[in-house]
Amino acid sequence: MLNTKNMEKKYLHNNNLYRTPCIFDIKNKFFGAYFMPDNSVHFKLLTFPDVKNVILEVKSRGEAVKSFEMNNILCGIWQLELNSDNVKNFDRYRFVLDYKDELIPVKDPCSMYQDSYFKWSLLYNHSLFKWTDDDWMRGKNYRRISRIADEVNVLTPVDSLRIYELHIGTLTKEGTFLAAKQKVKKISEELKFNAIEIMPVENTYSFNWGYDGVDKYAPNHTYGVPDDLKELIDYAHKCNLNVIMDIVPNHLGPDIAQLQKTGPYIDGDNCFGFKFNYEKDRYSSYVRDFIIGAALNWLINYHCDGLRVDMTKFMCSDYTMKQMVAEINYYCPVAFLIAEDGRDNDTRVTKPFTLSERDLNELHHERFINSIKNNDVSLANLGFDSEWDFPFHKQIAAMLLGYWDCRKRNICDFDFSLRDAQTRVKYAMSHDEIGNIDGTRLISKIMVNELNLHDKICDCCHTLKCKRSAHAAHKILVEFLSGRLEKMSDNERKKFYSENYLTCDFSLDEIFCAYKKAFAMHKLAIGKVYSIPGPKMVFQGDESASVAYFKFFRKFSIGPEPYLLEKGYAPGLEAFEDSKLSSVFVCDKYSYINSGMEKFIHDLNVLSDSNMALTSGHIEKTLLHENSYIHAVYTRKIYNEILSVSNFSSAAYQKNYGMLFPKGKWREILNSDNEIYSGSGLFMNPEPTKEQFNYISIAPYGISFFERIS
Repeated sequence: MLNTKNMEKKYLHNNNLYRTPCIFDIKNKFFGAYFMPDNSVHFKLLTFPDVKNVILEVKSRGEAVKSFEMNNILCGIWQLELNSDNVKNFDRYRFVLDYKDELIPVKDPCSMYQDSYFKWSLLYNHSLFKWTDDDWMRGKNYRRISRIADEVNVLTPVDSLRIYELHIGTLTKEGTFLAAKQKVKKISEELKFNAIEIMPVENTYSFNWGYDGVDKYAPNHTYGVPDDLKELIDYAHKCNLNVIMDIVPNHLGPDIAQLQKTGPYIDGDNCFGFKFNYEKDRYSSYVRDFIIGAALNWLINYHCDGLRVDMTKFMCSDYTMKQMVAEINYYCPVAFLIAEDGRDNDTRVTKPFTLSERDLNELHHERFINSIKNNDVSLANLGFDSEWDFPFHKQIAAMLLGYWDCRKRNICDFDFSLRDAQTRVKYAMSHDEIGNIDGTRLISKIMVNELNLHDKICDCCHTLKCKRSAHAAHKILVEFLSGRLEKMSDNERKKFYSENYLTCDFSLDEIFCAYKKAFAMHKLAIGKVYSIPGPKMVFQGDESASVAYFKFFRKFSIGPEPYLLEKGYAPGLEAFEDSKLSSVFVCDKYSYINSGMEKFIHDLNVLSDSNMALTSGHIEKTLLHENSYIHAVYTRKIYNEILSVSNFSSAAYQKNYGMLFPKGKWREILNSDNEIYSGSGLFMNPEPTKEQFNYISIAPYGISFFERIS
């Protein structure tokens, strides 16, 4: 899966491997406006084949608009190069198409800097930014993660990823690239993650997740200018954090009127929006170049270390997937690719390229790309380095919530799912599971079950009951953790419950007991993610057991808002503000819980970093007991052996559960019930165990890690 073959080792210390290629190296192949070394600018545009003429208009500040006729080098492809006397950095420009007897002004589909939807694009010279991460980019820092690294080489393999998934707009109060720097330092130094995954920043003209991007090359202007994003990534590298950029090649958002006027980019729609024309006609190969150029833009111009590729199955083109991997492997050999594929871990997605397909020879590469464009290659191996593990997440949700896609809680199904999870990105919940439907986090979803809120909601349809009960759980937690619920009078409390459609109220003790259980289950879910070798991921806020909303929000800049009720809440600015981590205040009385969770995450990251069995190891075997819902995973790498024991039930075992340990002497090295993690401290195992059959303590919804010491 990680594409680490012997033939690659001979390239590892080749300077070409660590080069930071300038985008002008590939200007003849991809589209956009690129500054050359002499400050001239190369323009290349894909339009409709029957466009008669294209005029490039350039507008410098304080000067009249200058017009230049572009050259038609192929039906639908136009290009022009202007010297520095005619264009300069931050000039505005646009294209005017002579199409069907009409003059149509359009922005650049590959605009690197776009600060408005309808207006002109801005020229942006990437080479002017002064990076300070040269050692990082040239592979002189072993903390850098690479698709070609392994234990005998300098860089770190993909299976060592410990990812913090974040959304720029809601991570901080300010919601900007520069403000995110304050969080980045904590993510690295205090929490000990080694990677951040930035949810899409493709420009979309509104407050949203970023999955409705229309300017695939330009950072969202509401978060800051391109230099701000570069400064954030440069700083992340100083903090020894790898940066993964989330990109969306499977669809476009609704703000696509400009692109539809420009060229043959669109081919109908899919369940997410307008899909790209990857396989419709002879111009599809150029649309593939358009989207692959966007991917290379984030790797080359923004120094990202890897890409997470959104819902690749809905690209509806495995050939485009394979071509993307091939081009990135050639131009950015150390960059890694993670797919969110959604085909239940189809092994083709992460099956490595063959030796000949990985050949870095230029002539061979071009022949290989042409074969892909002609759909004349095998699709048995798409070459991604890892993928999001949907089946693992679904089974975690089933075990903790008792449902997922109508599946029932079944520890055997869970055991089966994690056996295939070793090299995939595992997570308890991502932005999808939190944001979709009701916008509530795992702890709030568990509270619905623990307080039986679904049956205590005023009479309404099942779907509405689900949404109302989730929102009620969230609001109860917010009022409780802030201390406001405790200060309410009886009448105020009754009014609060009534406003949230509840037919009864709850005592503070009932709420606290339910919350402690939900908190333990939250720790168990994340602990289980860390118990399995390979990449791991935590979503922003979950490291401190935040209960802040994360709502799927989209404020359309054009047309109606058809999804107003789809998610159970209105999209737009209110949803955006609700989703900021700073929107929930926790009083001093309960702040120890947040700090305990952060300590738990810190120690899990340190544990993973210091044990090969939890990164590049393999699962020797699993142990489970269906009736007691006890599950154990035994992982190993050379002489490093780790056994994790999980309790998915409310039953407590205090030195009275018989766990069959592998032979040897074992010492407990981490226990989620430890008081330093805001646990009870009652279910610890301080004495090493050396018998093959032992009686140990296991907290309700607890997880313990044991290390073999002899």
